[in-house]
Amino acid sequence: MKLVISSIGDKGDLQNERIGFLVKSISNLKYFLVNSTSFTENGFTNRSNNSYWFLPTDVVPGDKVVLYSRSGSDSINTKEDGTKVYFRYWGLTKPIFTDASKGVVLASLDDWSSTSNIK
Repeated sequence: MKLVISSIGDKGDLQNERIGFLVKSISNLKYFLVNSTSFTENGFTNRSNNSYWFLPTDVVPGDKVVLYSRSGSDSINTKEDGTKVYFRYWGLTKPIFTDASKGVVLASLDDWSSTSNIK
């Protein structure tokens, strides 16, 4: 996968809770969707509690993405080595990681269709 989950910080603390992602190969963030869900004995449920679809942003290997659960203003920090850290905000009013059964699934999207073209 071109983008992988690399860390989770401050679980259960809405103001600081965040998910870290590492870019493994050249891509665009618009091809990734994060779903909050509950984990079960057989994996995870097929129902998403909330979804976050990244806006179009070109990324390269070594870049990082930090997705905060709370609301905020997106920003970018360029590091000395030229890689970037993209800060994104989900806009949730409650934290995701409230107990051990709660988590997220990162999905890679190759293509999609929408109802915007249906009259």
